[in-house]
Amino acid sequence: MSEVKVSPSWRQAVHDFLAEFKYGDIVPHSWLVERFGLPVPDEHMSAVAFQARQFAWLASIEGFKAALLHDHQVLLQSVRGEGYRWCPPADQTQATLQEFERDAGRLFRHAGSRLKNVRHTELTYDERRVNMDAQAKLSLLRGTVRKQLR
Repeated sequence: MSEVKVSPSWRQAVHDFLAEFKYGDIVPHSWLVERFGLPVPDEHMSAVAFQARQFAWLASIEGFKAALLHDHQVLLQSVRGEGYRWCPPADQTQATLQEFERDAGRLFRHAGSRLKNVRHTELTYDERRVNMDAQAKLSLLRGTVRKQLR
């Protein structure tokens, strides 16, 4: 009798992951590619096929990570160039806050840059005031977030 497989493939990968890995283990990208049933990129793969593979990868990895987090309270941390680390529960709070601080900082810098780099000479007085108010609000919000995270 053949083994029953769950569909989509990332759902089966969740079951396989829970059976094969433990806290602190790194799940290699190659393991995930195999479980997701994705082709391995090579020099013969067309740009269109590669792009389709990348979209399939993103859909699979996001579904996989979300199912682990929401259904099994498992947080996966990206390990650049290797795969994903199963974050132990004792580390999960700090890891989440560190990632939030990094992402929030990036968002604040991005929004600040967009608000500052406006052609002010082409704005009316009221439009300039709205822009300056937005910059002040963003700065205040950034400071408040920093204080609360300390």
